[in-house]
Amino acid sequence: PQLARWRRAAGESLYAAWAWLLFGLFAAPVFLAVCLLPRRERRRRFARRAARLLARFAGVRLAARGLDHLDGPRPRVVVANHQSYLDAYVLTAALPPDLAFVAKRELARNPFARLLLARLGTLLVDRFDAAQGTDDAARALAALRAGESILFFAEGTFGRAPGLLPFQLGAFVTAAAAGVRVVPVAVRGTRSLLRGGEWFPRRGAVEVVVRPPVAPVDCGWSAALALRDAVRAEVLAACGEPDLEAGAKAFAAHSPRLTARAAGR
Repeated sequence: PQLARWRRAAGESLYAAWAWLLFGLFAAPVFLAVCLLPRRERRRRFARRAARLLARFAGVRLAARGLDHLDGPRPRVVVANHQSYLDAYVLTAALPPDLAFVAKRELARNPFARLLLARLGTLLVDRFDAAQGTDDAARALAALRAGESILFFAEGTFGRAPGLLPFQLGAFVTAAAAGVRVVPVAVRGTRSLLRGGEWFPRRGAVEVVVRPPVAPVDCGWSAALALRDAVRAEVLAACGEPDLEAGAKAFAAHSPRLTARAAGR
């Protein structure tokens, strides 16, 4: 048994080294191509091909279901769950190349990342500054009205433990204000490939599940809330992970009783 554990650990370490070597070999040519190609559409198509090729060389089995739900009227808002830093690569490989990703502004602190994201048309948002966040939301709305489709990671972050976090409202307020449909997308498997808080990649399979679009019924706040709840239910049903929001609500509902019991004792 000990020899088997050593052999398994050695295999995992060799795979992690191979994955990082591949990433290093791909990084410079992809960066240069994205910077030099003349049109945003060509840059996104190239990034999609590169992401697919990287997945193939890394031995990641990538499958996508329900892509036909992305057909139809444009623009649209795509909302995905967030399991790992690999999610952006996986969705770049799996989804059509006409989507502008929404990413946290902290990524732009690195000048190379900032240039790469700008060339791909990524929308950067501030998660902590309310005034800046308002401006970011206005830019996202303007992009939608100009015909640009946008992809949000509605949880806003991810953790090591499995589970779907509550969805932030930004994507749904923007979609309701623009009157565009929201397409739910569930990412499965990336958390096992690269867990939060560590940089040790593992071999595995990833699946992207696209669910039927949900259209807003109005442009107001209540419509955004209803849209968020409907889209989150679709993602939760397809992502294969527990509902952390429901668990937190159940704990909050029971905690006063537990506190009272503890006080009585």
